[in-house]
Amino acid sequence: MPVPVTGAASPRRLIRDEVFLRLLDAIVGGDLLPGEQLYDAEIERWVGVSRTPVREALNQLAAMGLVEILPQRRTRVTPIEPERLRQLIATVGVLVAGVVRDATPLLTDSDKELLRTAGDDTDAASVVRSGLTAEGFLGVFVRRLDNGTVARLLKRHLPEVQRALNASPPTAAFDKARPSVTALIDAAVAGKAEKAGRAATQLFDPALVAVADAFAALPKKELR
Repeated sequence: MPVPVTGAASPRRLIRDEVFLRLLDAIVGGDLLPGEQLYDAEIERWVGVSRTPVREALNQLAAMGLVEILPQRRTRVTPIEPERLRQLIATVGVLVAGVVRDATPLLTDSDKELLRTAGDDTDAASVVRSGLTAEGFLGVFVRRLDNGTVARLLKRHLPEVQRALNASPPTAAFDKARPSVTALIDAAVAGKAEKAGRAATQLFDPALVAVADAFAALPKKELR
């Protein structure tokens, strides 16, 4: 397991949270690849902690579907399974559409400016990948809605979608998704909540479902 080269854990965070966030970033960002074996001792040396917080972090990631723990056998990054990914994208899309629709009437002028900026990138893959992060256009709607339950659900399930988007090469799937992003942002800035919600639905299904289809077309070894 070639762990990323970073500094020791920050004393300002709880140790278990630090380990979790380091591993989450590495998995979602692609430093730790699907199917890659995870060894407690290597993670302990990487983050500079004991075994207990490492196990806690791995169990938390397993609950999110990002890590697979087989007792007394192995712990690994969960392989990307195209059919599961398709279903997850569609499910998360329903949740995101509701967030976008309900948050649109609450957007401030500052929020709308952030949305416009989020859609400016000319690279379709970059717009989609960055948009579905806390710093991207989705984060604007989540913060403005300020619903703790919804935010927790997205934090649990969205990283698995983000991981697949980051792992996918910038193919036509992203080009298909770009118009839905533009439609979503334009409708939200105009205050058209229902239209923005419909655009969010289209972004996930069918546009992002095409990403899962692209994974399904790859040789099996490339998915693990």
